[in-house]
Amino acid sequence: MTDTPYEFAFPVEAGMILQFAQAIGDPNPVYRDRAWAQSQGFGDVIAPPTFLVVADVFDPHYSRRPAIGAEGMGAPEELHEAWLHVGQHFAYERPIVAGEVLTVRKLPAREWTKRGRRGGALQFVEYATDYVDSVGRAVAHATWTDVRPERGHREISVEGRSTPGSDRATPCDPSGRVVVRDLTRTQIVMYVGAAGDFHPLHHDDEYARTLGYPSVFAPGMLTMALTARALTDELGDGILRQLDGRFTGQVWPGTTLRVHLEPARDDVVAFATVDERGRAVFTGEVRT
Repeated sequence: MTDTPYEFAFPVEAGMILQFAQAIGDPNPVYRDRAWAQSQGFGDVIAPPTFLVVADVFDPHYSRRPAIGAEGMGAPEELHEAWLHVGQHFAYERPIVAGEVLTVRKLPAREWTKRGRRGGALQFVEYATDYVDSVGRAVAHATWTDVRPERGHREISVEGRSTPGSDRATPCDPSGRVVVRDLTRTQIVMYVGAAGDFHPLHHDDEYARTLGYPSVFAPGMLTMALTARALTDELGDGILRQLDGRFTGQVWPGTTLRVHLEPARDDVVAFATVDERGRAVFTGEVRT
């Protein structure tokens, strides 16, 4: 990511949609069967709601992808910085359809500081992205928000966040829709490969431990994608207009996640994604 606005082409390929749907465990035929998608009123297979992150595969400045040709193909040095992904917003004008080529416009980052609960300064940075079609019409907009915590990675990763261990055996709350049971490292790697997010915190245990984490953990966007699966199952395909969420806890290998939905009010549905201990790891709302 650079501080200067730029744009690039994002070809929406049916194979990439299928790979993404497989990574989040979604068998919905609208993501893989063209004839079925057309029978539902779409021109071709459509993409899951959070598929837009796959645009990063085509981003020439994407920092979470090892530089091609670099010795060892290692992670860029800036990935050592203790930034945490805390919020994500999507707005949709229509579904994303296989076969189209979108133009992705990365906008200037917005930064601000606020006082944290411990009295220190919290640094925030917000990255905004527009997606437009071949004739310049807006298709979607995304906003990604990061924060640099008051203290180091180790303390943030332990205080107030779930940690792996024997508590994973706690019986699940029987309510809510299960979107993943006993999350495996394999599924995490499937997701990072499909999304193009190769931050080593999500696949390299040794690297994670050097930053004070007990193991690798799932990208927040995997949690959001799993949540969106429950939302489309409940609300329907291609009808989401806005999806907002806040990441409130890390998701470790072995975690079971359930999504709880509140009754709709004025086309708004609030949701909470909880682990097997009943702790919320992602909360937000969706508009249709």
